[in-house]
Amino acid sequence: MSWRNILSSRVVIPLFLLSAALYFGRGIFGCTEQWWMDFTKALPVALLGITTWFAGGNKMLPIALLLSACGDIAGEHGAFLWQIGLFAIAHIAFILYFSRKAKVSKQRLTMVALWGLIMLLFGGFILFHIDNTIIRIACSIYILIIGSMTAATLLIESKYRWCYIIGALIFVFSDSCIAWNRFVEHFEGAGIAIMTTYFAAQLIFATLYLNDKK
Repeated sequence: MSWRNILSSRVVIPLFLLSAALYFGRGIFGCTEQWWMDFTKALPVALLGITTWFAGGNKMLPIALLLSACGDIAGEHGAFLWQIGLFAIAHIAFILYFSRKAKVSKQRLTMVALWGLIMLLFGGFILFHIDNTIIRIACSIYILIIGSMTAATLLIESKYRWCYIIGALIFVFSDSCIAWNRFVEHFEGAGIAIMTTYFAAQLIFATLYLNDKK
């Protein structure tokens, strides 16, 4: 068994699930210090970033994961522009990684066009509810970038193609929950919906990185 497979099957998923459980259960320890909140928020995705980095291969996806962990810390501090900026750069790294596996076809380009229309409609709806000009501009750029990240998965040539697509769609759903909860209307259970789908998407990407060697 290769070192990459050892990381995938014996370390990454169990450690990730334990660290995610630590995040969701961090309140039971009675610690509310900022360092603890930062640590538990960033740990799950940081672990994915570190393990994929040392597994070898193209570094774009590990970089995307590590930038996402930094974005998690920014979010924990309420630094929204820093958070959105770090995740935008992370998605650019995802795009660079996914584009290596791209194969263009008429069917796939049609899917990309339909996806672009969906993002245009939903993104426009969200932007309509944002009053702050700077935040509206930042969100516009971010919507374009995360939409492009998902479009990149639609072009992937791999036996795991639909896993990439599902991971990207779950990521978009998580960010859509953030946007809806922040700008449109607060909804019950937003935090759980956001973080469970976010963690799931990152785990899918990391697991694919470790197993899709083509």
